[in-house]
Amino acid sequence: MRDPSRSVVVALILTIIALAVTTTPGDANAFAIRTLDGSGNNLRHPAWGQAGTVYLRVAPTNYADGISSMPTGPSVRYVSNRIFNDVGQNIFSKDGITQWAWVWGQFLDHDFGLRDERPAENAPIPFDQADPLEAFANDLGAIGFARTPAAPGTGVTTPRQQVNTLSSYIDGSNIYGVDPNRLEWLRVGPVDGDMSNNGARLMLTANDFLPRVGARGDPSTAPAMDLMGPLVGTPNRAVVAGDVRANENIALTALHTLFAREHNRIVASLPSSLSAEERFQIARRVVGAEIQYITYTQFLPALGVGLDPYHGYDPTVNPGLSNEFAVVGYRAHSMIHGEFDTTVSASTYTDAQLAAFTARGIVVTVDGDQVTLE
Repeated sequence: MRDPSRSVVVALILTIIALAVTTTPGDANAFAIRTLDGSGNNLRHPAWGQAGTVYLRVAPTNYADGISSMPTGPSVRYVSNRIFNDVGQNIFSKDGITQWAWVWGQFLDHDFGLRDERPAENAPIPFDQADPLEAFANDLGAIGFARTPAAPGTGVTTPRQQVNTLSSYIDGSNIYGVDPNRLEWLRVGPVDGDMSNNGARLMLTANDFLPRVGARGDPSTAPAMDLMGPLVGTPNRAVVAGDVRANENIALTALHTLFAREHNRIVASLPSSLSAEERFQIARRVVGAEIQYITYTQFLPALGVGLDPYHGYDPTVNPGLSNEFAVVGYRAHSMIHGEFDTTVSASTYTDAQLAAFTARGIVVTVDGDQVTLE
């Protein structure tokens, strides 16, 4: 087991380094900061890895007409039922990895990849109830599916490509977003289009939870968030974070909350002589570094992934996310059990916390001095 104090020490060192390169309070050129959208990371190719650029491809496109038509072949449902069928199985990790592994994996995925969510053409997947390996019922005869919109300038005379709306870097964009409007809403201070009067802290509730969509008054002015499950009928209960998918499940929401709190903890530890913008950017830098550190020194090794030692920045490597990695290579859905529940002492959570669980679709059962969440 890794010593958790090591991570604390590393975070402290990163904070000291960030402070060391900050020379004059108020000087915007005192230290370098990441752009929100990932642009400018590579000075030779400023758009590499930038939000809004197309996914890279490892293999050539394979459209039926060479341009845009869906490829021919067996139903994808037929194929998946035979290759990935795990009906009735709760597969436990042979390496003893807990359910927290897939939570981190999802959190990480939401830092570097999100398809264009503009309305797109429907492409329903045929559903064969007579398939002996089909475990579900569907009266519609098809599974709803929409294709990712074609990147501008593609899919007509050149092969269709897709846009990644996030930066491809592990930079904490799931905490801070990739556009200034979302970030301004998330930061303490007025929302007036003037980033110079924003506070250093991220906005949280009095109990240090993520803000709901109505935290600034009119919920309709909050940054867009994906809604699913019970939240579809109660949209004002949704919380707001840097990534639109933060409400997908309670574990994911918890990680978003954890790192928003971590940002504010770092801000509180910095000298008040620094400007609010300097304290914000230093905390943002450290949070991004912590996410990288956990990913490369704990998450990947736990999965048995051994990377070569880091030999320094290579400006010839395009860090853009590939189509193959985004839709095939990084699909660890088999890590998720069919059931997830826990029973703890009833004193573990306050009534407000239990109510928050219920609002997220968690079934809360209180039995004497114990409470079960499922």
